[in-house]
Amino acid sequence: MQDAIQTARLPRWMPIGSEPDLCPAGTWWDAIRAPEPVGRQAVALMEKQGLPVGPVILDAGGREPRMYFLAPVGTAARWEEPGTVALGASCHVVVPPADRNIGPGPHWFWLPARPHVLTPPDVLHRALVARREHEGTT
Repeated sequence: MQDAIQTARLPRWMPIGSEPDLCPAGTWWDAIRAPEPVGRQAVALMEKQGLPVGPVILDAGGREPRMYFLAPVGTAARWEEPGTVALGASCHVVVPPADRNIGPGPHWFWLPARPHVLTPPDVLHRALVARREHEGTT
């Protein structure tokens, strides 16, 4: 994971203090939820290709570890990618504070690079499709 961003450059939706916060999707961002192994592979593909990776939350607890890619508002309404779930208006995501980059509990797998930088949905979609094709699960 890249270095932590300075507090002065934190997005307005980032929790202040040391506790995570339940934040509404569809206000500042939408979220795309993916199983952890799928999400890790998508991030690795984006990095390998030099593509932008926006904020990603990892919740490795429980029976089904998950990753949440924060994408621009409106992404959820048009998202159609097998094995993932789009979270928009009326959904909520537990957002960790900026300094939480290890578990237990939800933590940052990839911190926001700048306050308004989110995961481009087309980049995430291409990475997920490439991952499926590589795995032979089209």
